[in-house]
Amino acid sequence: MKYFVYFLLAYFAFQFIFRLVIPLFLAGKTLRKGFRQMKEQMERQAGQQGDFTNGRSDSRSGGPASTSKTNPSPNSRKEDYLDFEEIK
Repeated sequence: MKYFVYFLLAYFAFQFIFRLVIPLFLAGKTLRKGFRQMKEQMERQAGQQGDFTNGRSDSRSGGPASTSKTNPSPNSRKEDYLDFEEIK
């Protein structure tokens, strides 16, 4: 009888570890990897946007002449800015 109880305890411990603990550990590892990749992608995109805005501001501030239009069309200009109302 004593060995049967030990066997049941070992069986339930085994089931607990392999059905709950290990899957939770693997899911956490996968989530951390996904968050890390998402953070790196966001930083890359922010860097690209920063390069783009710096390039635009240089061309506007009288830097070297570029082959692009100096006066953008009204439609593209409208898309760059959002209208807003000031709330008091």
